[in-house]
Amino acid sequence: MNLEGALGLARRGELYPSLIIHGGEEKDRHRAALELGRCLLCETEPRPCGSCHHCRRIVWPGSGGDAFHPDFRVLERDLKTSTSVDAVKTLLRGAQVSPFEARGQVFVVANAETLTGEASNALLKNLEEPPESAPRHFVLAAPSQFDLLATLRSRSLAIFLGSGQAVDRDLATRLAQDFAAAVRAFAQTGAGVYVLSAAAVLQESGSFKDARSSQPFMVAAQAVLSSVIEEDVPEGARRRLLDLSQALLTASDLRLRGIPAERVLEGLVAKHLLVG
Repeated sequence: MNLEGALGLARRGELYPSLIIHGGEEKDRHRAALELGRCLLCETEPRPCGSCHHCRRIVWPGSGGDAFHPDFRVLERDLKTSTSVDAVKTLLRGAQVSPFEARGQVFVVANAETLTGEASNALLKNLEEPPESAPRHFVLAAPSQFDLLATLRSRSLAIFLGSGQAVDRDLATRLAQDFAAAVRAFAQTGAGVYVLSAAAVLQESGSFKDARSSQPFMVAAQAVLSSVIEEDVPEGARRRLLDLSQALLTASDLRLRGIPAERVLEGLVAKHLLVG
């Protein structure tokens, strides 16, 4: 998923409670965490407004000034090469109390790739405990989602900040309509032919001849994401489609192993639509 899609889910109150921000430069991940925090805690429409008392006080630690928001916490690496379990436990104490001012809480782990095994397990235990009252979100920032333990990745929604290639959003939007139609038909009939139809739609995302190019897979990922956000897809399929969109962002790795693009798309679509 990209940041724009995550912000759209946040505005509708549908954002997954645990997030991984990966890709881009460190400063890009910091900016994305701030924007998500403002969107989640802002109380003025459209969110984030950028000017309310919540938005103005959500800043990165040490960025200058004395602005501070008690419901937006950032944990930066406390040791030379790692983030310790003691630091994580200190952060998590804030998750045991209700929000001080905002609609919810946001906890950011700025260098999640440096979490020790013990620290990751302490965090994991908290991710598995749903909040009892107000919404609570954890944001794990890392260069790559694969720098984190598989158990953390399986419980988080990954937000990819991009690879520097522009996505043809008009094409993705057009494909989203046909993709959503195939998904609806599959949900209504259970016929496997509609799974193949959905995969065939994604094959129109561009030329897959260059096995090194991730561009058509990025368009396909945007089309799937747009189908979730803009089209009328069955509620039960929403989470599976979000997972599919995420999987498509790294699908070019399968092409480098010599797997034809149509087989990659058919396999991923079938895996995510037929599950559950």
